[in-house]
Amino acid sequence: MATLQTTDTKFVTVDGVSVAYRRFGRQSKYPLFYINHLRGSMDTLDPLLFNSIAKNREVIVYDSFGVGHSGGSVPDSVKAMKTIAANFLAAINVTAVDVIAFSMGGGIAQSLAWDHGDLVHKLVLAGTQSAIGEGVVLPAREVLENAVADNDQPPTKETMLYLFYHPTESSRALGSQWWDRIHERKKEGEERKAYVTGDGAKAQLAAIFSFTVDETNFDRLKDIKAPTLITNGHTDIMSPTPNSFILQQEIPNAQLILYPDAGHGHLFQVPELYAKHLELFLADE
Repeated sequence: MATLQTTDTKFVTVDGVSVAYRRFGRQSKYPLFYINHLRGSMDTLDPLLFNSIAKNREVIVYDSFGVGHSGGSVPDSVKAMKTIAANFLAAINVTAVDVIAFSMGGGIAQSLAWDHGDLVHKLVLAGTQSAIGEGVVLPAREVLENAVADNDQPPTKETMLYLFYHPTESSRALGSQWWDRIHERKKEGEERKAYVTGDGAKAQLAAIFSFTVDETNFDRLKDIKAPTLITNGHTDIMSPTPNSFILQQEIPNAQLILYPDAGHGHLFQVPELYAKHLELFLADE
């Protein structure tokens, strides 16, 4: 079976733009479609997490416009990113998926779930939040400053450990293992395309900001009909953990898992355990 490290990169045209994607794993009724975090590309994904998931179901990962191996420019709105995701799935003839979305991807997935309810069978929101609403907590200023600092350069290992992992020796040690794993893919003739920088990163930040301050997005959480799993670390400094509880309360059919000694990148800290929890949720009765 192909793995995240070995599967070929494919391309499809979406609205005149070449979009890169990868499909691998055990065939399943509903492929699992992953929507990525701020600045992330397919080449920054954790192979241990996605290969563990792929043992039980097909996985689809992609680079949106202006990201990684895809062409075009990064749009500056979550609505546009959602449309790209929906049109991409249509272009590869996929009519229904389970969706897992991390961080910024969670806003895109929420929009996908309420605007394309027939497309989303089940929904997983990892380390993410809604727009501003009652009880929603914003990240601390120093966290935001670290997240946006020097967008013209890829983030360093130390910056990612600070943003994604709990400041304990145990969490940071697992974070260091994750950092090594995301550099494992080395396909002959394929240049590694890691983190979004420059104007693309600025556009993504603008998209997050506009989504977050639009309070109507908070009100639309009740329109999500798909069964939803919300996950986070015990102390997420980027999408504060209390916001995960708010999501669970506002989405009609939602459950919540919080991981101890973990932060924003909880799904990468315990990838094999996370894959087991994911499979329990996604498995059809």
